[in-house]
Amino acid sequence: MSDRSTRESMPLEEATVSDMWEIAAIVEVLERKGLCAKQDLYDIITEFRRKNPRASIPATAFPKPYLLTETENTIIDNILELLNKHGLTLHRSQNLLERLGRILEMGQRVAKGTTN
Repeated sequence: MSDRSTRESMPLEEATVSDMWEIAAIVEVLERKGLCAKQDLYDIITEFRRKNPRASIPATAFPKPYLLTETENTIIDNILELLNKHGLTLHRSQNLLERLGRILEMGQRVAKGTTN
């Protein structure tokens, strides 16, 4: 028997979507830093898929994570600016955002009148 602590496993779909958003965030940072454009990455991915047909995923399988509303983009920009302004490391930023997610979930449960 393993000594590892038991943790609730994440469904494959949730893990895939989580990875998708993390990659989208990395792309966003690269573009904002002027290191590349989203179109450059799209072109590279298209070329990779052309050379490796088995790696192709239908375009409709997942939504394009970078197609956000202007309000969402503004909020993300403001959050990133604050994280950078306060010098939070990647790990601390992730922990902070995870805590914020739990607070939002808790608020939603309270609003619905449930606490479970």
